[in-house]
Amino acid sequence: MNALIRNIQKTLSRLNPRERLIVIGGGLVLLVIGIYLFAWEPLLDKQVALNASIKSQQDLYQWMQKSAAEVRQYKGSGNHKKLNSSAMQSVINRTAKSALPGALIKRIEENRQQGVQVWIEKVAFDDVMKWLGSLQQTKGIRVASLVSERTGQIGRVNVRLVLKAG
Repeated sequence: MNALIRNIQKTLSRLNPRERLIVIGGGLVLLVIGIYLFAWEPLLDKQVALNASIKSQQDLYQWMQKSAAEVRQYKGSGNHKKLNSSAMQSVINRTAKSALPGALIKRIEENRQQGVQVWIEKVAFDDVMKWLGSLQQTKGIRVASLVSERTGQIGRVNVRLVLKAG
């Protein structure tokens, strides 16, 4: 480092005063431009990106707060009348036959403690999920438990469900 400084001093001492002033001035200008391009501008760009990210996160938070209030409102509205177990069995049987083509509805029985138990064999898994979503939205019947087992056919499963009203 000392050798570099000595070489710079030796080179500058060989120049006349006007040339020395130009070289030192040019060096200072390059130093300022370098600091701006490699330090200041990247910091400014990062600040702009972070501010945009903060704004986006705040908008998302406000949307989530609004949506949560709507969910609470709809959750308490109770659109669905509570079904008794025999009515639930009827709804489950009727909707399963139309929504689950090719499935074998093995058994539907009431269990007073748990709800209505349903055994379905060789059913398309995607169809079961759509059917359960529809039951929840239209009839207010929710899934208390679901156990599925693979069958030999791709995409088909055997399912044991416990469904409850409300």
